[in-house]
Amino acid sequence: MPLDQLDESSLSEDPNGTPRLDRRWGTQQTHTVVSTRRMQQDVLISADATLSVALRPLQAWTRGRESLVVTTPTVHRLYGDQVSAALSGQSQLLVLDCDESSKDLAQVERVCSRACSMSLSRTGVLIGLGGGVCTDIATVAAAWIRRGVEHVRVPTTLVGLVDAGIGYKGAINFQGYKSYLGSFHAPRHVLIAPAFLHSLPPKHLREGFAEIIKIAVVCDAELFDLVELHAAELIRTAFRSPGTQGADLIWRAVQRMLEELEQNPFEDQTYERLVDFGHTFSPLIESASAHRLSHGEAVAIDIALTMLICEEMGLVESAPARRVLALLSALNLPVYSPLLTADLCKKSLQQAALHRGGRPNLVLPTAIGAACFLDSVTTVDTELLGRALRRLEAQHRSSASRGTNPRSCGTAVDDPDRGPCAERLPA
Repeated sequence: MPLDQLDESSLSEDPNGTPRLDRRWGTQQTHTVVSTRRMQQDVLISADATLSVALRPLQAWTRGRESLVVTTPTVHRLYGDQVSAALSGQSQLLVLDCDESSKDLAQVERVCSRACSMSLSRTGVLIGLGGGVCTDIATVAAAWIRRGVEHVRVPTTLVGLVDAGIGYKGAINFQGYKSYLGSFHAPRHVLIAPAFLHSLPPKHLREGFAEIIKIAVVCDAELFDLVELHAAELIRTAFRSPGTQGADLIWRAVQRMLEELEQNPFEDQTYERLVDFGHTFSPLIESASAHRLSHGEAVAIDIALTMLICEEMGLVESAPARRVLALLSALNLPVYSPLLTADLCKKSLQQAALHRGGRPNLVLPTAIGAACFLDSVTTVDTELLGRALRRLEAQHRSSASRGTNPRSCGTAVDDPDRGPCAERLPA
């Protein structure tokens, strides 16, 4: 009798009451293992104006250990000597010429190959020094090398400081899908040094503020106030002034992110995550632009569209929606792209559902500082999307005619209310 034809009548019990198969078919045995994954991540903000002082924690984190520093050409040119001087123990350097379009398996393999050639041991440490692309590649490599080695992140962009550098996972693109492959492998240490921002051009600082606005809109109305008050000056001065307020703003954004992430570090408790705000439509917008549209710009467009969807659904009043779009425009972030069609939006919701346990879990702000979740793709129908998209395009054209914020991003990239955090919106 084939095993798949066995039924309960074929089972008997031993003297202890344990089920077993008839002796003709052998003994049925099971063993269940239950384990809790352990993780510790220390995030340190080192707000010293002098970068050599801000980097001092690296000495303790690498003492007596071999390390491999993974960085990019620009970061290496600007900061390579200072970072090397801050390390202790034996270290090697790998410079990757990488961007979002090349965040792929080949780059991870380059890191793994260097680690192998230098015989990096399981007690060694990988250091990701750069923006989100660089630290993503380093994180995936660290998870794979010897089935997991410790790694440290030193983000050098504003997106990295407040978002990409402080999360628990890393990912790479695969077959046209953004961040399709990846791993949960939290860095042991993250060094937040605002002094890195002094060399960033305004465009990259604006992109980082898109991520700060994201977490502020869904979690922290006071942080939103601070962005309105200080962001323009911080961008203009590359975070040199007002210095104290800039460091405080960064740290507040980091804390809000970590508070959300630590509730569900491996995304196995729920697929409802407030930090996914601005990240439902943006992945496909980025991919459709062949990554000429940056992550921060795509997030800004996603935020703008989602606010208008909320308004069309009657979930948020017009005043906070206008306030969010006005802030994006004031910071010269795009709020519209001709790539953003109803079909792309529907596909984005479908892809989000595949990634979020069968439901899109679109994060919908109900006020500045509060949000709910949409758990059905069909609730946001083509007609509703069309209305929101037409309003977004009309606002962009109106702003362009006034010269207030003519930016949109397509195939080519141009340079009141408050409340408690989340509740579920039924289908």
